[in-house]
Amino acid sequence: MKKVSQLICSIALGAMVALPSIAQPLVQPNSPDYNPKASYDGPYKLNSWSISAHFGPSMFFGDLREYDFWPVTKTSLDRHKESGTIQGGISINKQLSYLFGARLDGSLGNLRGMKSRNYGRYFEGNYGDVSLSGTVNLKGLLMGPNKMKRWKVDVYAGIGHVFYDATAYSLTGGVPLRETGKKSDWMIPTGLNVAYELTPRLDLGLDFRLNHTNSDYIDATYGGDYDITPNLTLIENQKTSRKGNSELDKYGYGSIQLTYKLGKKPLKVKKVDGKWDYRPEDGYYNLRHTDPKVLLKAPKILTLEEMDSVAKANRPKDIDPRLLLDTDGDGVSDFFDKEPNSPAGSIVDGSGRVLDFDTYVKNALATGAACSEIFANVQFETDKNVITPEFQDILKNVAQLMNKNGCRLQLAGHADRRATDRYNMALSRRRVEAVKNFLINEAGLSDPSKVIVDYFGAFKPIADSATRDGLKKNRRVELKLLP
Repeated sequence: MKKVSQLICSIALGAMVALPSIAQPLVQPNSPDYNPKASYDGPYKLNSWSISAHFGPSMFFGDLREYDFWPVTKTSLDRHKESGTIQGGISINKQLSYLFGARLDGSLGNLRGMKSRNYGRYFEGNYGDVSLSGTVNLKGLLMGPNKMKRWKVDVYAGIGHVFYDATAYSLTGGVPLRETGKKSDWMIPTGLNVAYELTPRLDLGLDFRLNHTNSDYIDATYGGDYDITPNLTLIENQKTSRKGNSELDKYGYGSIQLTYKLGKKPLKVKKVDGKWDYRPEDGYYNLRHTDPKVLLKAPKILTLEEMDSVAKANRPKDIDPRLLLDTDGDGVSDFFDKEPNSPAGSIVDGSGRVLDFDTYVKNALATGAACSEIFANVQFETDKNVITPEFQDILKNVAQLMNKNGCRLQLAGHADRRATDRYNMALSRRRVEAVKNFLINEAGLSDPSKVIVDYFGAFKPIADSATRDGLKKNRRVELKLLP
């Protein structure tokens, strides 16, 4: 008995210490009832509170007990009945995870015992106790959540306080020998609880408990105290230590227990076609009997036919093919292009209509309009970087607009393919520097930092270099006005 109770105590107390690190919630908000602060794993909320009532025989273990296991059941000349004592109480239970929980207990009862050898006494007393214990789901720990599904087997241990009063009597004549008066001491409860799930609300079970007290006085007798006065009167002025020459007292009980599971919309899992059918969307299972992990449904693996069906059902409508075409290459799709056949390299607005760069610059100067993003090209003769008169007026207007409205200008130099890459890169650089220098020195640009320069040789043609006209278009410096 002592070794078993010590084992239960070690398991349950170890569970209470380990619980904070073990019972951490998974962040899987797959349900509107997901509780991120729950101490258990899983995406669904579960009921976890219950209240129990128990009632059954009590039993004392200490100095005034005749036998180790079986109580004396009849009173005779040298015996006094030890059986027939009862106790009852309630428990408030909180399941913290599927494997671990806690219970707050309170009970009232009476005790009785006798010892003919050495003592020649019997005692009778009453007690009340309160305790807080940690529980371990032994069935779930050893067998998993789906075997013996309706059963719950817990071991538990904790700490509590016992309040008692008792009187010891002589076996012959029943004369009072000693009274404890109202006393109290702490104790350690250990136990085993077996329950069966009857309905979504009710469990029926048995509760077996052994309370280890810090007292040797619950039977109003100290170990080794055999002293009885000749006239059998009340013994006075005796030693009042908690322990005599024997072990500390213990008491326990075996009870029938009825548990009412609290919470809204309780569910009890059912078996369908040989398998447990969980439906968490219909209500709330109780954590006493349901491991939250079993509520996680395995992802469905689709067949090729099912995947094809899903793909077809979610396929977007076909788009107008004109959105993907830009026949004239001006950057505006044919669906929106008002002038779908504008010449290559033309400057166009958002609807594809051709814009004249020089006209735009002159209008912006006249009206004081803000700068917009617009393009133009300055063309060059073969192997030259000299700006011809037809482009000089354009550059002068650009410089005036930049001075007036604060526009920026991006320059990109290019060449045709009729030279080595190295030579073309140098030529395109000379061309773009020529345009920048003209803007500063001839056109009167006041802030050269507003000019951005780059050059690409023959790597970015805009026309076919196999024709004379194509070669001419590729010998250019691109102008890009920016706000």
